[in-house]
Amino acid sequence: MQTPALQDTDPLAEVPGQVTRLQALLEAEFEALKLRKLEDFEALQAEKTGLLETLSAVAEAVATQNPVPAAWQAQQEALQACKQAHLRNTQLLQRQLLAVRGALQALQGGTDTSVDLYDRMGQISRRGAAWSQHLA
Repeated sequence: MQTPALQDTDPLAEVPGQVTRLQALLEAEFEALKLRKLEDFEALQAEKTGLLETLSAVAEAVATQNPVPAAWQAQQEALQACKQAHLRNTQLLQRQLLAVRGALQALQGGTDTSVDLYDRMGQISRRGAAWSQHLA
């Protein structure tokens, strides 16, 4: 089922503007994540989700066309860049979540008694409970 906006106009005519807006949102999302501004990050999600849903609907409609319209083909590079930006943001968010979980676990005296440290070669070495016992 198409949204009314897709029925009224040629959806491909609006794709370049939507892709540009998605790129801007992904960059704003990255900045919010870097600065750990969760409120700013959350404020972007509704618009980003709406754009992704619209672009997904256009992609489904285009997939049935043979040959694929040139207007859609022209946006593929920008869409790939959006995909990479989204993956970058996802990775940053996951790293931040791991850091928060680690901090919470340390504050709560978690059951994982191993600690990741760097050795002289700059490699991560896993140490047992010896270091964490010094903190107790």
